[in-house]
Amino acid sequence: MKTSFKPLYRFLFVSLAVVGCTSDFDEMNTNPNEPERVPTAYLLTQAQRSARAEQQLFGTNLYAQLFAETQYTGTSRYDLEQLSFDTYYNGPLADLQEIIDMNTNPETKDLAEVVNYGSHENQLAVARILKAYLVQIITDQWGDVPYTDALKGTANFAPAYTPQSEIYADLVKELKEATAQIDVTGEIQGDVIYGGDMGLWKKFGYSLLLRVGIRMSQVPEVQNLALDAINTALAAPDNVFQSNEESAVFKYLGEAINSNPIYYHFHVDNRTDYAISNTLVDFMLAQDDPRLAVYANPTETSVAAGTPEYVGELYGVTDDIAGETENADISFIGDYWKENAGAPLIFQSYSEVLFIKAELAARGWAGLSEAQAAGFYNDAIEASMNYYGITDTDVIDEFINQPGVAYDQANWQQLIGEQKWLSLYAVGHEPWSEWRRLGYPLLERAPNATEDREIPLRRTYDTREFTLNRDNVDDAVARQTNGGTLAMSTPVWWDR
Repeated sequence: MKTSFKPLYRFLFVSLAVVGCTSDFDEMNTNPNEPERVPTAYLLTQAQRSARAEQQLFGTNLYAQLFAETQYTGTSRYDLEQLSFDTYYNGPLADLQEIIDMNTNPETKDLAEVVNYGSHENQLAVARILKAYLVQIITDQWGDVPYTDALKGTANFAPAYTPQSEIYADLVKELKEATAQIDVTGEIQGDVIYGGDMGLWKKFGYSLLLRVGIRMSQVPEVQNLALDAINTALAAPDNVFQSNEESAVFKYLGEAINSNPIYYHFHVDNRTDYAISNTLVDFMLAQDDPRLAVYANPTETSVAAGTPEYVGELYGVTDDIAGETENADISFIGDYWKENAGAPLIFQSYSEVLFIKAELAARGWAGLSEAQAAGFYNDAIEASMNYYGITDTDVIDEFINQPGVAYDQANWQQLIGEQKWLSLYAVGHEPWSEWRRLGYPLLERAPNATEDREIPLRRTYDTREFTLNRDNVDDAVARQTNGGTLAMSTPVWWDR
């Protein structure tokens, strides 16, 4: 439901049942073929689909310099300071909250389990895990956001902003409780990610807990909380992902209305407004990275000449400069996505889990030692290669053992940062978040940055928030800036 005077994320799904004065009137006005509430299985499917759709390929990926704009280059020059988070709250989070409400409200619990949609505990666990996944994405972009008071419908039109430190503490609690309540012998309906396999949902919950823990790792005052999350996730050897097949991905059907959005963008719409950046292409060419042929296509001109080559679009330049290069002379996204309507999109990968383990070993945390770091690091690169169909061990070994890639404990932060950045290609906002946390690769700001701005470290709040929820937004800004002005250059809480 849209409204011109209330923020969209305040609303939840509302039943449209007509309320009458007598039971007979109720019966006469109830359509037996139209349920008063959306079945939880349908809500879960839609929540998963829209959750991954919110992880836009572009936007923050432009901040991570994986892509560049061929025209209208404003985003890569950092001119878009403000952005709304309404679509998260009004879309997938609203669906997940409805699942939670239906499975906890005595009046709707029976309806939530009808036709074997799954036990209350398993439905709640999945909804809580996905909700934590989304909330982390939101707070990692904006910092303090509505959380404790959010998603309460008409009960609260102006929710307070919860400090990011408190949000992270609650994410740890939510993920620990959600994984603990899973019954691995049961299943749920409407699950596109794992087809109802609750054992894999448990692994996803623990893997996300690992991500939450490592994201806090450089904040001294919460190091105990970070270690608690990490140690809980790794308490058993097989708690987290053990293979690419266990990675959390959204599997598209390949039909026109259920196709991968990247495929739809580049293949169906045939858009050419985004290309592979020169930052990424030059970095991968320097290391002779075999994934480049998956991530990008060679230029049309070079293919026609019989000498295929990869050329990235200049990153962060003005519209005029970008327009000087013909589309035929730059590389666009690879056929893995462009020609594959059913290509899955990643929520979290096995490779990411291995990179986290490599970092933990490098730090000597979670009972891991420096001697184990190289093994996890190499396995993480191999897992990324394998995921994209690169399985020749000689090719992989040659890549891993070359100077500048081969693991070196003295340089672990740069090596893990660079290779994790490469592995997170097309994984939503994660490359930007990990670049902010680890500081690698060493990215230079856009050469034609708006007002000489540096690479953004956060999103800033939309003007509508200041209009409709002014007091709470002002409190959040003051808290995060010590009374100053919030800007794209203001680090979020965990960015130390």
